[in-house]
Amino acid sequence: MPSDPAGISGDQFGILKDYETASDRQPETDNYLVINAFKFHLERIPTVTYFCQKANLPSLTFNFLEQPTKFGTRLQHAGTQFEFEDLVVNFIIDEEMKNWLEIFNWMRSMGNVEDFTEYVPVEQHTSDAELIILSNAYRPKYAVTFKNVFPTNISGIDFDSATTETEPILATATFRYRSYDINPINTFV
Repeated sequence: MPSDPAGISGDQFGILKDYETASDRQPETDNYLVINAFKFHLERIPTVTYFCQKANLPSLTFNFLEQPTKFGTRLQHAGTQFEFEDLVVNFIIDEEMKNWLEIFNWMRSMGNVEDFTEYVPVEQHTSDAELIILSNAYRPKYAVTFKNVFPTNISGIDFDSATTETEPILATATFRYRSYDINPINTFV
């Protein structure tokens, strides 16, 4: 009997040999990704990196094309454009407001607010960033490298004299970028 390339054998229909036993369907690890296992680094804003509380791995959308037909339905085809969600970083504002001002001044340097004295050349508008994803044992697993990052929003600071608790003030910074790559980090144990 000739071998079927689709993996059909005997009374089995379409089941590949690799998936016939339970042990072949088990994942390599049963550890899960934990929410606080990360490090964020953006060289242009080192104080934000130190006080970083939250960072996201943005979603990726691949657009599609619709083709009309004469039958009242539309055919869906893979598109040609990627859309990356914003990179959002939350951080504690330090007492000197240095980390908040790092982003504020970066944003002001990309345009002319009052005059040309704050503006820097276009080549200095962006920086690269890196999000290191750690294992549940807090060892580096993946490096997410963001290319040509620049800030688009820095949240305001709300002061409140009615609050009796002394709690840190959090700020949110939103960034755009060209793209990102995810690469495994090989560590030797």
